[in-house]
Amino acid sequence: MAPGNRFGLALARGQIALGALALRFGLDVGMVEGPPFTLGAGPRPEFDELLEPGRSSLIDYRLDLPKHEFLSYLVHTRRYLVHGTAAPDLDEVRPMPAPDYEARTLEAVFATSDGIWPLFFATLDRPRAGSLWNGCYHLRRGSVVHRYYFFFTEADPRDEAIWRDGTIYVLPREPFARTWIPNEWVSPQPVRAVAKLLVSPSDFPFKQRVKKFDATLSLLGNLRRFSK
Repeated sequence: MAPGNRFGLALARGQIALGALALRFGLDVGMVEGPPFTLGAGPRPEFDELLEPGRSSLIDYRLDLPKHEFLSYLVHTRRYLVHGTAAPDLDEVRPMPAPDYEARTLEAVFATSDGIWPLFFATLDRPRAGSLWNGCYHLRRGSVVHRYYFFFTEADPRDEAIWRDGTIYVLPREPFARTWIPNEWVSPQPVRAVAKLLVSPSDFPFKQRVKKFDATLSLLGNLRRFSK
């Protein structure tokens, strides 16, 4: 790894560690807080029914509850991972190349243990949205998981043309391993989906909070803008 890349990696890891520490002490680091999730609250039959054996892999979601609440139940209570993408017709999710913080191209299946974060990826038209800057932190206090996020796009997020319908794939945890990025998991091999859920931009609860990234500012400077 080149010295510049090592410095960038150390800086990124340091920023993530400092962000997590600041949240633990109740400091405003420029993120938006999502709805808290209470662990150990017991089964949700209305959600469990949607994943019963014998049902179609395409979830027929007709509940009045937000889809992110269902996805949060799947990751926190049922221990699944989720993956957001534009492709609606996958039986398995295959590794795709993506740059990492070490300036390498990592080929893997990316998934998350958060129920809101993948909606950002599923409902953006990536070629039109351009580069993305985003993150998700969990802070557990007792049985309650507090969730914090930031979302930036290279294109103007007020342009409706960069948004589109997408799909969330529900995946088993078995082949995945955690990365050092909070709530990010990777698998080097294809993963067969347990189920899939069609979503639209209206299902992403922070669509109106997404901001255009200002390339003249650091990530910290952009986060100060994000909190306003």
